[in-house]
Amino acid sequence: MVLKLNNKITANYKKEFSYDVYFEDDMFNIKNPLIKQVTNNRKLIIIMSKTVERLYYDKIMNYFQFNNFDYSVLTIETGEENKTLQNIENIVSFCNQKNADRKTILIGIGGGILLDMVGFAASMVRRKLDYIRIPTTLVGQIDAGIGIKTGVNFEKKKNYIGSFYPPIACLNDISFLYTLSELNIICGLAEIIKMGIIVDKSLILLIEANKESLLKSYRTQGQENVTINILATIDMLDELKPNFYEENLERLVDFGHTFSPYIEEKSNYEIPHGIAVGLDIALSTEISYLKKYLKKEDRERILKLLLECKLDIYNTKTFNTVELKKSLDRIELHRGGDLNLVVPEKIGSAIFVKDKSEVTIELLQTAINNLKMYQEKYKLSEVNY
Repeated sequence: MVLKLNNKITANYKKEFSYDVYFEDDMFNIKNPLIKQVTNNRKLIIIMSKTVERLYYDKIMNYFQFNNFDYSVLTIETGEENKTLQNIENIVSFCNQKNADRKTILIGIGGGILLDMVGFAASMVRRKLDYIRIPTTLVGQIDAGIGIKTGVNFEKKKNYIGSFYPPIACLNDISFLYTLSELNIICGLAEIIKMGIIVDKSLILLIEANKESLLKSYRTQGQENVTINILATIDMLDELKPNFYEENLERLVDFGHTFSPYIEEKSNYEIPHGIAVGLDIALSTEISYLKKYLKKEDRERILKLLLECKLDIYNTKTFNTVELKKSLDRIELHRGGDLNLVVPEKIGSAIFVKDKSEVTIELLQTAINNLKMYQEKYKLSEVNY
């Protein structure tokens, strides 16, 4: 056969994957078999955050020693300022020092920032090592810890460098939530409320019914928090599954994630991710109401729920109309040329505002003014429900 230069051979390859998300209580009890079952006697490299080391190091080490695992441990600094290529190099170098082979499993134990870094490192060492996510925060257990996105910040841009790389398992241990600060719980509630607003009215009903005890219950053994976690995780995975690799850039799970990157950056990351998401949810909700996509009663219900969960809906330092409008340019680049701002049309359903020209300076200013007034009245107990 004679081949010509303009001949073409197409290599068709479709990769399918699956992974399990487990829900446990006291996973590092020495008699708990879960990790042994999932890792199947393979060599382990464990990467944990400084916070996990401070709170759980002895218990975790006792578990791995008692059960005769072949393991090594690296502790790294986290926080947005440490979500860097340098930390990735630290993880990769540690893998090299410990002679990681193609069957070695990386295990990340920490919040979403640590899990993003461990996943990214795993996608690069020997081109691919299996890894397991063990999220220790509420945000991690229902959002950041259960997807397949990995990455680090670069030149002041969040998650600019990264990959789509699924774990072989995600292990959610509810007992980690018992030591969380109230702020960490509030941050997680923002992500749960997000899912309820866009796809699951029953989740909102559940949060509303338990709003007095919810903040406390995550630091005690209560069934309602387990139910809420599982429902939120199911909702998140249902939304992610058809579009794990984000080939479709219209993503309902981006609700609360259009203005929030700017809010975090503007505050020099003093505003945590979950708090920024709550502010974004409020702003997007008010925009929807002003554009007459959302009825007043649903708008009131969303804003009230955010405030009752101790999430601010207005922030003096970051709610600058000109800068908020300008921040949409970067979001538009990330979403392939369309804004794709997710806004609720009713509780449990949302739509997209595709063109940033629809979000005018005047619209933003009115939304901000309304949110400021609503929050001030709420905090003075003057809101009429």
